[in-house]
Amino acid sequence: MIRTAIIGTGMVANFAHIPALKNRADVYTIVGVCDKNEKSAADTASRHGIDYHTTDAASLIADTKPDLVTICVPNRFHAPYIRMALEAGANVICEKPMALTYAEAVELFALAESKGKLLTACQSMRFTPDRLEAKEMIAAGALGEINYGEFARIRRRGIPKWGAFHIDALNGGGCFVDIGVHMLDALVWLMGETEVVSVTGTKSAHIAHKKSQLASGLREAGALTGATLSDKVYSEEEFDVEDFASGSILFAGGKRVNFKVAWAANLPDETSIILAGDEAGIKLPDYTFWGGFAGRQADISPKLTRTNPYPKEEFGGHFQLYDHLTDVLSGSCECMIRAEETIAVSAIIDLFYRSCAEGREISFSELQK
Repeated sequence: MIRTAIIGTGMVANFAHIPALKNRADVYTIVGVCDKNEKSAADTASRHGIDYHTTDAASLIADTKPDLVTICVPNRFHAPYIRMALEAGANVICEKPMALTYAEAVELFALAESKGKLLTACQSMRFTPDRLEAKEMIAAGALGEINYGEFARIRRRGIPKWGAFHIDALNGGGCFVDIGVHMLDALVWLMGETEVVSVTGTKSAHIAHKKSQLASGLREAGALTGATLSDKVYSEEEFDVEDFASGSILFAGGKRVNFKVAWAANLPDETSIILAGDEAGIKLPDYTFWGGFAGRQADISPKLTRTNPYPKEEFGGHFQLYDHLTDVLSGSCECMIRAEETIAVSAIIDLFYRSCAEGREISFSELQK
């Protein structure tokens, strides 16, 4: 059994990670949980039948001696807990984004390698049938050489009004590091491109501070089960991150990716990835290929052969991720969320916010100075 400890007992721990771990009770046993909010830790332990809870992460690790630590705290606290777990000899899965800066990501993966332990980011959105199948098609050469991409993740109204999402000192950013990072990671993985040249970005918060707000629900803001378990009262005055982000990423070889991400925008809801190669293009989740047939231009919609193995689960990607980690930790396969991909994602996040702050394109070489 893989002894698993969880740091952070908010919504994603209770409704995604813990159910996914319990689904594989043949492999994982949850030995304890920790949260700085004692009531949250105690309630989580009681709710899920977990024997140990504490407010101190060091005590959690020392007392339960986990093989795996799952980290579900606000973004700015990921790094210290990752270090703590790795130093104690545990493998680590950390909620996205694993690191907010390039330097931090490089350091953490170097530490994991030196300890001979797995460190991976919880990029659960790779596991949709269309993305998994598209990856296979791309690997088989269906698009040829990819030279351009786009991704969009737009919530017309979906600002998360629980937890720390809206507070820069805790979350390290807004919509871009919350929902944008899933699309960014998926695109980097699908393209197979990790050599970042530069990023140009802009961000704003035009709608979050409007006195008159349109009605929206918890599900629209990412609480897919319709509950958050948070007792924190949302305050608009605390909101100091972006509700809209857009920009452009330049990869090696002149490959360009444009993006737009929003918690709130007067645009249609959208979750899409577009890739264009010299043989064909593709749009997801439509799973439409723009290519040719019998010497003619053709829009081709192949039949998806993959299905969602957890159709009744709102956080099914987490279930699939722990299924995958079972194989990784047993040594039967390598982790599909590779270090170089996660480092590239962190570099782009770093470059994006620097670009927003300085109002100019920021090159990757500037991160290495």
